[in-house]
Amino acid sequence: MESVRDNAVTVAQSANATGKTHAAARVATWFYLCFPDSQVYTAAAPPESNLKRLLWGEIGSITEKHRNLFSRSVLTNLNVQRSSASFLTGVTIPMAGSEAQREAKFSGKHAPHLLFIIDEGDAVPDDVYRGIESCMSGGHARLLVMFNPRSEQGEVYRMIRDKRANVVQLSAFNHPNVKDGEDRIPGAVTRETTVRRINEWCRPLSTGERTDSECFELPSFLEGATALSQSGQQYPALVPGYYKITEPTFSYMVIGRYPSQSANALISKEWISAARSRWDLYVQKNGEVPPVGTSGVMGLDVGEFGTDSNVACFRYGGYVERLVVWSGLDTVTTGDRASAEYNNRNTVYMAKVDATGVGAGVAPHMVRSGCSALPVKVASSPTMSTEMGEFYILRDQLWWAVREWLRTDIGAMLPPDEILIEELTIPTYEVPNGKIRVMKKETMRELLKRSPDRADALCLTFAPEGFFDGLDLS
Repeated sequence: MESVRDNAVTVAQSANATGKTHAAARVATWFYLCFPDSQVYTAAAPPESNLKRLLWGEIGSITEKHRNLFSRSVLTNLNVQRSSASFLTGVTIPMAGSEAQREAKFSGKHAPHLLFIIDEGDAVPDDVYRGIESCMSGGHARLLVMFNPRSEQGEVYRMIRDKRANVVQLSAFNHPNVKDGEDRIPGAVTRETTVRRINEWCRPLSTGERTDSECFELPSFLEGATALSQSGQQYPALVPGYYKITEPTFSYMVIGRYPSQSANALISKEWISAARSRWDLYVQKNGEVPPVGTSGVMGLDVGEFGTDSNVACFRYGGYVERLVVWSGLDTVTTGDRASAEYNNRNTVYMAKVDATGVGAGVAPHMVRSGCSALPVKVASSPTMSTEMGEFYILRDQLWWAVREWLRTDIGAMLPPDEILIEELTIPTYEVPNGKIRVMKKETMRELLKRSPDRADALCLTFAPEGFFDGLDLS
């Protein structure tokens, strides 16, 4: 409540069963009751039951228990109203419909005191937040987002990353059930569960081992605590000191913070960070010019849908230029712009162009403009395998090539592009039946709330050149 009072945007990172929906309901009613001219809009990520059963179930329990506080309000389904200009209401987020329709549903709302509360906020589309942002330019406007910090992507993560929100952390370590060892709040997280998860998902730091972002200090009230495993075996008492998180799930389920790395993440954040640092050091010394004597390859990802972008990535060995991004789906226009970017760079020897869907005609157009441009169909068969197994399709091979480049090449350099970095950290991988499969693009699009165009352009620069032998571009 203090954070909502004092900050335009509050983001609450919550561990499991620590009461984020309980808290959201009380912030909603508190704001409504304190300001007679207020409008409070509550929403939750689809399905609609998240809003009706969970958040409004909590709000309903408050209005029933404290009827005297709402005696001048009319209570109906998903609505508490004292006048046409002052109310607390629930707004459903449609799973269907266009981005513009979702944005419009949260736009145009103004009041002297305005509060938006979004539950399960990491799963809410970006267009909802754009609509809310358009309402927060005047008056006493506030936004509260509640969520479990599972992975670093989406608008809520960017709010935190860009320091546009005050962050409140709801950790199991701060919950009265865990601190006191008594189930004072039925149904919430317990000490028994927390101690069991520490035993199963963490380990004490070894003597001389340094702490890092995957470590935490055991709270004093848990020293010596024991618990039973799910099979009924007794775990040893917890020892004082630091513990290292071995299962990323522990971070968001117990502490309420982002995992430092998914167990099956394709690309490590540490590799990306090292590549970013090398780019900055190189540019500080040499400027934003490719290394002398290196030839460049262009990767061109062609936008597939109205919100997608065309992205050109120029890589010279390990050095990657700042990406070039533009809109437009017309094949001729895209081909003309791509050809101009290609021809403006004297040392680029080849363009590897996304040839899926609308991109099919771009490479031939670039060839007619004097470029060495070759099409890449990422759904085609891979051209190589690894010790871990074969690749499912060529796309998996290209993403894996980027992974290995960042992992093993001490000359790999990434430009300062937060969108590209976010896209590189998203994918996970699996090896079912001996075939390496990178997270599907549809899943990445769902998580990012956009297409991973920039990362795809970088991946295209790693397309194998022998793959193009014998192609007819006429």
